[in-house]
Amino acid sequence: MLKYIEENVLLVEKFCKDELGGAINPLRPQSSFLVWLDCRELCKRLFGNVDQSKLVELFVQKAKLALNDGAAFGPGGEGYMRLNIGCGKELLQQALEQLKMAINKL
Repeated sequence: MLKYIEENVLLVEKFCKDELGGAINPLRPQSSFLVWLDCRELCKRLFGNVDQSKLVELFVQKAKLALNDGAAFGPGGEGYMRLNIGCGKELLQQALEQLKMAINKL
């Protein structure tokens, strides 16, 4: 199972680098299947500054993804979203593609 999760981490890292131009920086999990997505650069590119409400709207309303809002975890969580990668690769790839399509529409 650890190998599968590591492969999913690599998939997210590669996708963010290759397909999103580094606008989202995934932070490697220490001992879980939850990847923190640093979206501060994405916010700056799209909105001019870190705007958590617009970021959540992008993920939930536009990309149709139910990620955890980083701000819900306290100060310092603004500009972050939390992605559960404990799923099949096909589902994870689909979620990343949905995010990319939502970003490209803005």
